[in-house]
Amino acid sequence: MRAGMRSAALTLAAGGAVLCSLPLLAPLFTGPEWAHPAVAAVIAMALSGAALRAVPRAAPAATPVQVLVGVAVVTALAAPGQAVLGVVPTGASFEHAAELFAQGRAEIDASPPPIDGTPALSLIVAAAAVLVALVADLFTAVARTPALVGLPVAAFAAVPLAVDDAGLGPGPFALAAGGFVALLAVDGLLRGTEGAAGSPMASSGQARALGALWHGTAGAGAAAGALVLALVVPSAVPGLSDGQVHRIADPTRFGEETVTTQHPLVSLRRDLGSRSDTVVLDYTTDTDAPGYLRTFTLDSFDGTDWTMSSVRAEDGTRVGGDLPPPPGLGPAAPAREVTTQVRLRRDPGEVDFLPLPYPARRVDVDGSWYADPDSLMVFSVEDQDVEPRYTVTSLAAPDPADLADRSSSPGVSGRYTDLPGGMDPRVGELARSVAGEEGGPLEQAVALQEWFTAGAFTYDLDPPAVPEGEDPLARFLFEDRVGYCEQFAAAMAVMARSLDIPARVAVGYTSGSPAGGDAWQVRESDAHAWPELYVEGAGWLRFEPTPSSSDGQGSATVPEYAAPGALEEAEEPEATASPDRPEETSGPDRPQEDEEEPEPEEEQAAGGADAPDGPRSDGGLAWPEWAGSAASAAAAAVGVLVLLLLPAAARTVARRSRVARAGRGGAPAQAASAAWREVRAQAEDLGLGWTPAESPRAAARRLTGACGPAREGTEALWRLALAEEAARYAPEPAATTPGALVADMRRTRTALRASASRGARVRAALLPRSLVTMGLRPRRRQEAAHRAGPAMISGRST
Repeated sequence: MRAGMRSAALTLAAGGAVLCSLPLLAPLFTGPEWAHPAVAAVIAMALSGAALRAVPRAAPAATPVQVLVGVAVVTALAAPGQAVLGVVPTGASFEHAAELFAQGRAEIDASPPPIDGTPALSLIVAAAAVLVALVADLFTAVARTPALVGLPVAAFAAVPLAVDDAGLGPGPFALAAGGFVALLAVDGLLRGTEGAAGSPMASSGQARALGALWHGTAGAGAAAGALVLALVVPSAVPGLSDGQVHRIADPTRFGEETVTTQHPLVSLRRDLGSRSDTVVLDYTTDTDAPGYLRTFTLDSFDGTDWTMSSVRAEDGTRVGGDLPPPPGLGPAAPAREVTTQVRLRRDPGEVDFLPLPYPARRVDVDGSWYADPDSLMVFSVEDQDVEPRYTVTSLAAPDPADLADRSSSPGVSGRYTDLPGGMDPRVGELARSVAGEEGGPLEQAVALQEWFTAGAFTYDLDPPAVPEGEDPLARFLFEDRVGYCEQFAAAMAVMARSLDIPARVAVGYTSGSPAGGDAWQVRESDAHAWPELYVEGAGWLRFEPTPSSSDGQGSATVPEYAAPGALEEAEEPEATASPDRPEETSGPDRPQEDEEEPEPEEEQAAGGADAPDGPRSDGGLAWPEWAGSAASAAAAAVGVLVLLLLPAAARTVARRSRVARAGRGGAPAQAASAAWREVRAQAEDLGLGWTPAESPRAAARRLTGACGPAREGTEALWRLALAEEAARYAPEPAATTPGALVADMRRTRTALRASASRGARVRAALLPRSLVTMGLRPRRRQEAAHRAGPAMISGRST
């Protein structure tokens, strides 16, 4: 088979393997639209590369052209209006593509899988496919190491495995594995048809066919066998098939009785972003105003994220009787109990935390469940085959009058007021300005809640992207003021902690919607996060800073005790002074009744965030106009630099592949041939030329003159030549000392480079000629060498 056709076949096989791996990303998206640009880019790159490699003279241009084709496809997707002819990138198109990348990253951060395949996400997938296709082509057609294609293909599988507990479906996995096995089979077939120079196999067509069949079958069989073992062994070995290995290796797990679960905020985003809006649970209750159903509490803040401390069965109380008393609840607290009967509509076997009204006093449920004494979360540390129903007895929410005389001194662990160092000082200043100087923690909490719900913030499930390096909390409070319940709950909890009010974030569901009589129904869209603040004598109280309207969380409700004016009305009969405090209605950061003049107060609280063209109050400067042009120029320069370095990268891959083969033991002929091919490549790169008709000894004589007086280099060159000669003609070549061929390769390379001029060394590094001759047919290489014969042979010594 012609060398050009072999290279073209390998290029197509590599592209096919990448195409077969794209369905691994399907669990991350809804619909097939996300894959169309990536499929088009990979096909275009494979066809262009195969067409060029089929023509030996055009083969050296295959990789650069593939890069240009991939860039053109991505440009046509990202910014056709800013590109020349819709495909040639410009500075404006690079800038627009960067904006789309930032938008796509924000969509990924804000939405759990599966998410819509928007143009921004399609661009990210297409760019990743272009990069993987280019790497796969270099490994396969240039370096002839197709087994390494498994690395970029595995990257496609790693993404859904990292973000989705559902794992990979059998169909996409089988398709990706089949594409990889087919690639190895094609490479094996082609290696079998090539034969070894001077071997009997090269002169027998039947032998070449048998060799091709053997190589292809062996490569494909080994890969297929490894895949089968990877699938069969976990099902046969206890602990591998049920995820126990992962749980044992989890650093958050302190023992066999520690529960691990998906991050609550990931579940929250998934439910809120769900298009199906299916029913999660329904319940009946004996109260007309049921409370929220809390599942998790997040009590640790690291400056960016809220996380949940580990809970362990050995520290909890076995559910079966009364639960631990709610922290902070005084003896005079209301004792009215509420009974709620819950029926889960999701698979109960997947539940490890129960949604419960807070504070729960008793839970009647089958199975082994535990209650955390601090948070009263009810959890299980093992898979439960539970009934989808359970009954909860909880305490009703306190009345405003019951909270009027509560103590203000905290009585819980100080960790609930911990804040990381390095926080933006404006957050604490804003909290003090909003809450005022007077009043206890309850009054301050209500003031914070009212500030969020007064109209200065916008509810949106797709908040703006936060530039890398910026503080998301400060961005939400002082600039964008756009988000959903996660941002509102987290921001209020941090502001409360800055006022020394113990605070944490709860995640679960709102009360849902009435379903007739005493029945209620909770859907995925009722997933919610809210802050819980601690008041001694009343315990942990729920607050609602998230807007509750058609433009916000529609089922969110403000507790009666936190409603505007509720505390003042409860205290009014015993008040000895005017209940009205001017600072609560006319402070610089408090919302006003008149909606026509909110902007000056908002700007003062936000630190001048509405003046992007001038200096900001925090000392920063607005983004200058020239920065956009500079960024575009820098992006273009990086692109050009990458293109210039691609030949050097391909040459490095090829050299390392040969060094690895030469260093292997047990196959002297193959090791010697790999070392000699690298000597030939070095000579061609430095302009010393190569004549395939020369014997290894003749080539060594000619190159000895180039090595000059460097004795170590000439001796190493002759050892390599004699090793290649033995590999070609000896019945059984003698084995060499491990590492000896590699050492001689390095000495020869050093000697040849030392004898070349600086310009020749630079050209050899940036534009290696061996990549050109690698794609030529043997006859064309011989003709080219004879045409340049006098110039190459004139310096040889005898």
